[in-house]
Amino acid sequence: MQLEKSSAYWLPNVKILDTNYNSDTAYCIGISEKKITHIVEYSSDIQAPKNYEVLECEGACVSVGWCDMRALVTEPGMEHRETLASASKAASKGGFTQVAILPNTQPTIENKENIYFLEQQNRKSSSNVEFLAISALTHKTEGKEMTQMHDLHKAGAVAFSDGLKNISHTGVLMRTLQYAQAFDGLIMQLPSDENLSTGHMHEGTTSTRLGLKGLPTIAEEMMIQRDLEILRYTGGKLHFSTISSARSVDLIRKAKAEGLNVTCDIAAYQLSFLDEDLAKNEFIFDTNLKVFPPFRNLSDKNAILEGLQDNTIDVIVSNHIPFDEECKKLEFDLADFGIINFQTAFAAIRKQTENLLSLEELIQKMTINPRKILKLKQPQIKEGEKANLTVFYPDEEWTFTKKMNASKSDNSPFFDLENHLKGKVVATFS
Repeated sequence: MQLEKSSAYWLPNVKILDTNYNSDTAYCIGISEKKITHIVEYSSDIQAPKNYEVLECEGACVSVGWCDMRALVTEPGMEHRETLASASKAASKGGFTQVAILPNTQPTIENKENIYFLEQQNRKSSSNVEFLAISALTHKTEGKEMTQMHDLHKAGAVAFSDGLKNISHTGVLMRTLQYAQAFDGLIMQLPSDENLSTGHMHEGTTSTRLGLKGLPTIAEEMMIQRDLEILRYTGGKLHFSTISSARSVDLIRKAKAEGLNVTCDIAAYQLSFLDEDLAKNEFIFDTNLKVFPPFRNLSDKNAILEGLQDNTIDVIVSNHIPFDEECKKLEFDLADFGIINFQTAFAAIRKQTENLLSLEELIQKMTINPRKILKLKQPQIKEGEKANLTVFYPDEEWTFTKKMNASKSDNSPFFDLENHLKGKVVATFS
């Protein structure tokens, strides 16, 4: 919902997902001039204050605004795929109030001017979404020469990563982990051995049947195992982005038990499909199911679900990667990896975990945990505080259509797909 009519809103009869509030009590929340002005227990005779617009959200849940730890916004350089303005609309519709964006723009995010540009756009925008910079770890994300990490940290970079590329050079990873400790910086790694990651879908029976070169799980697992050895040697903080295999979950689980400072996330869509779906009539060779890492098999899916339950997996990200038709409407082996996912992220993961994770546990992986890892201020739902809220119906099933899409790209497998999305965002305030 676009909130442009008023500067004051009244949210009647809502449930607040916060440990400071009774989960069995309904509340009314008042918001004016971007601040929370009222939090009172709901009763039928309570009226909205004068000049407050009543939001149609009775029975909805309210949490602190969701934080996305991994998304690609292709401005500057590729504005035909996504701009900050279009990404802001899509992210807001998806419930996000903060989004950490990958450095793979043109030019890459690797100097103070790039970060200042982003901060300037945040100040200019009237959007509810704040974009945060993940700085390139190496020059032009080529994996060779370190960027000026300390200066970039002081300028506002929330983490360091080569984004869509992995750090394959062991010496570079070792030096960055050592250097980042001087300012408690976070290194984010896409775990994949590039010498083994030359396929197009999960390596297994289905890839063989379809005649497509497979992406083996060992490419991900060997990189995680290598990086954990380096982390064990150097110390520091390491975050693995978009893990996808059972062995990856197990390796990280054991590393955490050992006391290593390691965290990880999964893409919100990772559990929505399996590799075998690509052999089904409705999806066969559908390039909108070509993602990286690829959709795996059922045993990997079950292991990820266990990792979410026991908190081996800390965070759920959108991994929003926009592409135009020229990059996607091709033969499967020629198409690029990635889908848009701001508007479907929560609903996709909610559908897959509703019987395994409580709503509070799921929301924690999209609010508290990413901000803790990125060392961001945790918003509070409290009178007098700035409003940073997401309003949503957690159990509403819905179908995503192209008409609803706010992104400039339309590479989504969820369009017109029924029974895959559960949980609908009503509004965001930030």
